[in-house]
Amino acid sequence: MIQALRSKNAPEGNHFKTEPKPLSLFCVSDIHGGREEFARLAEFYKEYERYFDGALCLGDVVQSSWKSDFSYWRETSGHEKFMLTTGNHDTLRDHKDWTDYGVWKDKVPAAEVYDRYRKDLVAGWDVVCGRGKTYYYKDYPESKVKLIVLDCMFNPEWEKELDDEQFRWFKGLLRDALSKDFAVIISYHYQSPDFVKIDCGFSEREEKGKIEFIPLCDSRRYRQTVEDFKNGGGDFVCWLCGHLHYETLCYRKDFPNQLIRCAPAARGDFAEFTGYITRTKGGRSRDAADAAVVDRSTKTLKIIRVGANMDSYMRRRNGIVINYETFEIISEF
Repeated sequence: MIQALRSKNAPEGNHFKTEPKPLSLFCVSDIHGGREEFARLAEFYKEYERYFDGALCLGDVVQSSWKSDFSYWRETSGHEKFMLTTGNHDTLRDHKDWTDYGVWKDKVPAAEVYDRYRKDLVAGWDVVCGRGKTYYYKDYPESKVKLIVLDCMFNPEWEKELDDEQFRWFKGLLRDALSKDFAVIISYHYQSPDFVKIDCGFSEREEKGKIEFIPLCDSRRYRQTVEDFKNGGGDFVCWLCGHLHYETLCYRKDFPNQLIRCAPAARGDFAEFTGYITRTKGGRSRDAADAAVVDRSTKTLKIIRVGANMDSYMRRRNGIVINYETFEIISEF
């Protein structure tokens, strides 16, 4: 794995010297209150932090709802390094039937989400985030990449103004990225179900169970803005998502030029509910996380597996390199 990661402390003159430099992010998703899993992943990140530019959680840090324990997060050494994306369970007031839209009318307001998951943590992430806001961005000048983290959980009936505000902010960030020649990565917890899998080992061949999609804000206008950004000469890498619990590389039917990476659940029993990735209890292969490496010089996204690395079809998931513009699979092992 180390050969594929760019060390932040690499000396001048070695083979890592490219311009712009590759960006390395450690990505976890859908931890769902898994204290032991998160402790192991945080320990891993601490050991190899020098090879990364940051750590990102793609949502769903609590087990089921607002009533679930979140103290485990702050009690885990190194938790402050992980930037957070808002997941659906992180805003669910009470876990009943969350596929029922009526349940989501009583979702936790964004201001309370900020107080619980952001207020005392966001300063340590070194991101640009307005006070009380559940969305933010971070620029990586050496890599010329802009990471944008969106909140997809606004209720359109009584939080539409917040979503409209986020959307205006989002459009401004894409204009800024275009003017500075920065590539863009967007973190957004869940996708619509209308997507097409890319045939590779990092896409499940089939699913054991289905994850429902929350009938809240329509993401189409965000994707159309990304399409306009690309058509105007912008360099778009991918959407980084979770929610499914199984993993896939895919694209939406209505926006076939935008790569989507849906990461697997970090917590093994949640992953086993929907997917066929092998998770052995009592060991590190119970967990799953990714090193995501963006190399603008080659237009590639590398996904390197940390943890469980084989599915029931005996397909290896050690790593994959994909051209994020053409979706060509360059290598897989």
